[in-house]
Amino acid sequence: MDYKKEYVTRKRIKDGDVFFYPDWSPKYPVNRYLITKSVPSRPGLFKLYYKSSDGKVRLFYMERVWYGGLRSEIRRASDPYEVSDRTRRAVLAKHKCFYSYTIVESKLDMRDLLYGYSQRLLPEQEPPAASGRYEKIFIDD
Repeated sequence: MDYKKEYVTRKRIKDGDVFFYPDWSPKYPVNRYLITKSVPSRPGLFKLYYKSSDGKVRLFYMERVWYGGLRSEIRRASDPYEVSDRTRRAVLAKHKCFYSYTIVESKLDMRDLLYGYSQRLLPEQEPPAASGRYEKIFIDD
């Protein structure tokens, strides 16, 4: 595991559109000590995954973090004793889970990224509002 590497999202603006280039961390197993040791206390986005009975790793939660930083929020969101959402708590308790993150220094960029990802990765959920700064949002994973 590369504890020194920073996984940062870059962006480029062209003709009223934005192109995001997130550098996601690898998917690490949820472990409070590993999170404390390796995740920075910086703003950004994180994803939680679970390993299903067919062996596939599936996304089940994504969130943006500003106050508190990625470290504390990933720990909180991945702890079945801290989570109030029953569905997420059940997934965390039943399955082997993983997390990944990317650092994003702008609240508005996080909003646009979460909007873009929500439409693509979590279509069954109502997407959060975009910032309204750009005509189109492109994300290059």
